[in-house]
Amino acid sequence: MKIHRIINKNFRFRNYLKKIRDKQKNIDEKTKLKIDLYLSLTNKRIKKLKESLYSEFKSKESPIRNLRSEEIKSKNIISVFDSVLTRILGIPSQSVSTDIMVVQTYYFDILEHIILNGFIYNNEKYICFTASAGQIRTKKTVFIKEKTFLKHRNTLMCGLTVEKINALGGVNINKYLAYLALCNSATEHWLDFDINKAIVVDDMETNVSSIVDFIDDKTYEITRKAMDIPIEHTDGCGMILPRRSKKGMMVRLPWVKGLLVPFPFDKFIRENNKKNGERKYGVVTDIYGKQYDLLKDDIEVIFTRSQFKMWKYYLSWDEYKSKYIEYSCQAGKCNEEEELIGNAKLNYQMLQTLTDITDDELSTILAKTKRNILNVGSDRKTMLDILGVKESNNNKNYMQRALEIYPELLNDTYCREILKQTKRSMVRNAKAGKVTVSGKYTFISPDLYAFCEYLILGVQNPKGLLSNGEVFCGLYGDQERLDCLRSPHLYREHAVRTNKISKEMKRWFITKSLYTSCHDPISKILQFDVDGDKALVCNDKTLVKVADRNMKDIYPLYYQMAKAEAEIITNESIYRGLIAAYTGGNIGMISNEITKIWNSSEVNLDVIKIQCMINNFVIDYAKTLYKPTTPDSKKHLLSKYARSKVPHFFISAKDKLEKNVEPPNDSVVNRLGAMVPNQRVAFKASNLGRFDYRLLLSDKDKNIDLDSTIIDKYTELDLQKRFIEIAPTDNNSTADNVWIYGDIRNQILEVNSDTSYVVDVLVEYLYKHKMSSFKTTLWSCFGDVLVENLKRSIDKGLNDGYIQCETCGERIESTSNSKRFCKLCWKQHRNLYQKELMRNKRSKSVSK
Repeated sequence: MKIHRIINKNFRFRNYLKKIRDKQKNIDEKTKLKIDLYLSLTNKRIKKLKESLYSEFKSKESPIRNLRSEEIKSKNIISVFDSVLTRILGIPSQSVSTDIMVVQTYYFDILEHIILNGFIYNNEKYICFTASAGQIRTKKTVFIKEKTFLKHRNTLMCGLTVEKINALGGVNINKYLAYLALCNSATEHWLDFDINKAIVVDDMETNVSSIVDFIDDKTYEITRKAMDIPIEHTDGCGMILPRRSKKGMMVRLPWVKGLLVPFPFDKFIRENNKKNGERKYGVVTDIYGKQYDLLKDDIEVIFTRSQFKMWKYYLSWDEYKSKYIEYSCQAGKCNEEEELIGNAKLNYQMLQTLTDITDDELSTILAKTKRNILNVGSDRKTMLDILGVKESNNNKNYMQRALEIYPELLNDTYCREILKQTKRSMVRNAKAGKVTVSGKYTFISPDLYAFCEYLILGVQNPKGLLSNGEVFCGLYGDQERLDCLRSPHLYREHAVRTNKISKEMKRWFITKSLYTSCHDPISKILQFDVDGDKALVCNDKTLVKVADRNMKDIYPLYYQMAKAEAEIITNESIYRGLIAAYTGGNIGMISNEITKIWNSSEVNLDVIKIQCMINNFVIDYAKTLYKPTTPDSKKHLLSKYARSKVPHFFISAKDKLEKNVEPPNDSVVNRLGAMVPNQRVAFKASNLGRFDYRLLLSDKDKNIDLDSTIIDKYTELDLQKRFIEIAPTDNNSTADNVWIYGDIRNQILEVNSDTSYVVDVLVEYLYKHKMSSFKTTLWSCFGDVLVENLKRSIDKGLNDGYIQCETCGERIESTSNSKRFCKLCWKQHRNLYQKELMRNKRSKSVSK
């Protein structure tokens, strides 16, 4: 057995021992001592094996490493979303490709070797391609088949070469890798994008006057003072004409990323020309000095310099456009604004900073979450809602689609198992501060009217439509007070603002975005860019009141950030950049230190301010290679909290053990956790209707003969799969598109190629004979067939004028808006209503 396999086996044994020691209750002292002895011996064995492994690395180091074909197994195959990269490489959806490989790093020596020299698999050489910010956090690097990269390099890089970038002075390595990774973002092809109708202009930057807490990154001294803060209001944001898109969306082109917000800049030009009685406005200058007439040149998209990441390496926008067309480059769009936006959840970071919140206020904020937890199993609407069967979910999985068509499915044991797991997750999340509030996540946009004043009218300090302290969010009413939040939330970052809605604003601000004022330092409070960042915008009256109270005497933090230096791109510099990111960018530790302070008995705001500054330097460390050094005079302040454990609610928030957390105290989230109910789910809903599994068959009236070969193959593969994903997560993601389920489906269909018959056999077996509570594999492999069977079987569907009786769940024809009950239940409902009416009349007459 290879050394690395023996090491992994020892790691698994060590984890098993730790689990017994930490999780098992009532372990006697003798057993505990024995476990500790085994752990000590295992750790020594792992250390010795690692030393042997390093020796083997060095002794067998060859000019280029080979990836053994036996190491490529089903469990190593990962699912990737459709992206510009997969489309350019011609990788079909749900297929396995070896053109790209994602390598996770455990040993830096090996990473260095394969970045410097590449590696061989199946006689093909692979070279380092890129690593996105998310991949860097998990020490993953994308490698690509060398001949594939050479074939598509010009398309992926829009004609740029490493040689040209280096000739122009190089680039910051980790920025380069991040920009190259844009093609790997999950996107859909933006088919009607016309590069010839797009330009790139300068960003709008103005000085915003504000009182700030200025932190010196050398001395850590904090000075409160009034400053003119330079703010790039359009950092990452551009405009698109509403006739091209009525929704805000994030876009990806080679070296271009950010948010495009619909804004009628053509109407803006015409109206201002009409005011002046002449055609005075409409000509703008791009970042290279070329002039465009926005109307005559039919410009539809205006990108900003901040969106065009590698603009320095092109002579002009015309050069970029010609290469874009010549090499058949692609534009992609993603995260398009939703039609309906559901209510969102707070998190513990947002709650823990409201240090003076009362128990009554906490209870009010928890009310909706508490009601949902208590109603699991007893209320049909709640059950459907927490399973993601709601209008705001635009990406329902097959189980959710089935429940939408046939809510009676809630009576099945599988749905009940999902509900039990979902309820456990809801309780855990609530104890960790994830509570539903009257609030929605939406894109953050600058005041684009002000941007047009700046760009088109030439006003250097535009007025815009919004004043300081005002926002526009069409999801809420005029003059509503809104708490605007964003994650991560480390300092006290509740930007309470007045929602300004007017007829004039509605003409220009046409999306659901949160539009912010160019006179407001809100971007410094919430630390956002406008390249697709989303804000949680809440109108919950209790939350707003508490936030407003806690924001008294709180001002933005301000400090001078370091600049990222350029360097020549080589394999060596790529390795150094990745190692810097892997080793110097751990922000989780600092975030936890801040959380300790918020949940301590002595909240020191100055220490939190300093930690927030350090955190932002650490985030940028991979690019700047600069982190401030704590002066001796401040070390005792920062180390004071480091000695304490994380707060008690981290048992729920981060799966910590009781021994690794502080005892429960009266901090905000600890108090909230004590209010969360956690009773067993009792399925007593009387309005679910009757579930008939035969509706899942291709023909509900035919008899199904069980085929043991199909059942045996299904059982074998179901047991072999490496993971089980039953409950939908917060964002309703599912296992429907996971590659392993597609593979299981194909293997079952090799036994019998008749998909309809296979599904019938499995339904008959799992629903009637086995009566299984676990059917994830069935729904994830054949959910499309099951949904189509349901659609065909239900002739009294919800979309055909039939609804479920609110009381008993029986299907009834909806003859009017008011009729929500079957005849029997309506009679009972009417009798109860009349009795209540008479009781009220008698009560009134007695009082007179």
